[in-house]
Amino acid sequence: MGEYLIDYWGQKFCREHEKQFPHCAYCGRLISPQQQETGAQANRCPICRGTAIETSAEAKPLFSRVIRWMNVQGLMYNNLKLSLDLCGRAHLDDLLREGNVGHSLGATTSAMYTQNGRLIRTEINGIAVLQGLPAILFQGVTVHELGHVWLIVAGVHNLPAWAEEGFCELLSYRYYVEANTQESRYHSTSKEQNPDPIYGEGFRRMRELADRVGFPRLIETLRTTGKLPVVKH
Repeated sequence: MGEYLIDYWGQKFCREHEKQFPHCAYCGRLISPQQQETGAQANRCPICRGTAIETSAEAKPLFSRVIRWMNVQGLMYNNLKLSLDLCGRAHLDDLLREGNVGHSLGATTSAMYTQNGRLIRTEINGIAVLQGLPAILFQGVTVHELGHVWLIVAGVHNLPAWAEEGFCELLSYRYYVEANTQESRYHSTSKEQNPDPIYGEGFRRMRELADRVGFPRLIETLRTTGKLPVVKH
């Protein structure tokens, strides 16, 4: 008898298969040979494929929903026309190489204008999100990128990387927690456990700060001072 393991989803599988079969890039489920896609950019299980956002028409209503959610959180965009580019891996990698803010699933595209070495303004072109993500992950990535957009709109330019990425991850985490589905809980748990010093540790530090001062005060302090609120011990 081979040894069996149980994954996050409660699926039981043989230890041998864990080495033989690919894991889904988006939810970690093991993908058996008959479930595998041919020619796909990433390994996706049937469940993630089933809700995948492949076209702009599929993305548009979710993008609008996310913007409304951001507004309810207190993040306004001053009538900025927010645009979404649903793009393939090669194009997203090009955007990330050009120095735009982002990570492997999304990017915020902007142009910075300086004078005598000082930043005088930043123009936002929009956000780009990888095509083919399952719907809940697409929404979480969109929230993260719109967090970067809001920081630019609010004139917050000098946060350390851990604070900027941690803030955007906190927004995404709050969205997942509020969605409260099995899939969204997987992604919120992943953030809680992320070992990355910028994204993971940054998120946990920002969550602790928001817990201490209150989320509305965090937003208001960033908006009015461009800095994080000071916590008195």
